Amino acid sequence: MTHPAAGRRPLVWALAGLTTVAYGALYYAQPLLAVATEHERGWTRAQTNLAFTLALLVTAFMAPAVGRALDARGGRGLLSVGALLGALAFTLLAASTTYVVFLLGWLLAGAAMALTFYEAAFTALGQQVQGAVRTRATLTITLIAGLASTIFVPLTTALLGQWGLKGTFLGLAGLLLLAAGVTWSGLPPERTRWSAAGPSVPFQPDPPFRTLTLAFTLARIVTVGIGLQLAPLLLAAGHSPALAAGLTGLMGLAALPGRVVFVPLLARFGALPLTTALFGQLAAGAALLHFAQNPVLAALGIVAFGLASGALTLARAELLAQRYPPEVFGAANGRMARPVNLAQALTPFGVGLLLTWTGGTAGRCGC
Repeated sequence: MTHPAAGRRPLVWALAGLTTVAYGALYYAQPLLAVATEHERGWTRAQTNLAFTLALLVTAFMAPAVGRALDARGGRGLLSVGALLGALAFTLLAASTTYVVFLLGWLLAGAAMALTFYEAAFTALGQQVQGAVRTRATLTITLIAGLASTIFVPLTTALLGQWGLKGTFLGLAGLLLLAAGVTWSGLPPERTRWSAAGPSVPFQPDPPFRTLTLAFTLARIVTVGIGLQLAPLLLAAGHSPALAAGLTGLMGLAALPGRVVFVPLLARFGALPLTTALFGQLAAGAALLHFAQNPVLAALGIVAFGLASGALTLARAELLAQRYPPEVFGAANGRMARPVNLAQALTPFGVGLLLTWTGGTAGRCGC
């Protein structure tokens, strides 16, 4: 069911605002909140990391059920509830004085992530628009939400300096509450034509779906693993802290133009060939980081890696939308999201073990 693009602008901007606030508050602010929590409440890094890892695991395990619920009920209520859960989670974290309550707060935050991150937003979008309009709208959402870390890292830092930990939690809760209101106002109240009766044929994973799921899961392991270890790798290669920080930031910056160029390339080459090429580019960028001592090769690898990583966010949604009808898109997206998000949650632990077994990055930079 396709609607005119102009009539969908409130929908697109509401989803863009929701995902920006959700990623910024629930994901990118977490390292800063963790450090402040450790200093104020005396908990260890292991304790704060465990809480966030459990939140990501909740997000992963909820993904299939959230996808099916979105197919059946539409996105307006569920996505709004997701933002409200985020506000409740941060209010609980602000009031927490025991570690058990702190854990409960982050478990609620994990449920909020499942209902407000890209998987949920793209499902709600696909229930209202299709074809080229949906592709352009997806690009708009990801370009705006791609600024979440740029906005929320300095914002959280400023809030911690002015309001302290409790005030920062409450301030972020207020932004999530505002996002809930914008989502409720911006998403259409009417159900789509399939929502009342539900999908006529339940989603069943087929071999191509399993292959795509494996590919995107492996890609997430690579992107998270390299993202975590890029700065230590560059420092171990002998670069100055300033250069290492600049090159690390370059990866995130490259993701945005990667998404912009994806749309014209999609029209020229098609979703599957383009996605295959992006996986190859991701591998090539990672391979260039083997020569991290050479700043030119390192920069080329980082840019190639960042461009591909950014474009793959759109590629995943495009492939699913082209292969599966809107009435089961949520189920397919949620089914794929579970292993992908599990990989995101568990990769930091796995990379830590790998570095322990292999002796870390020092001396292994392609010297």
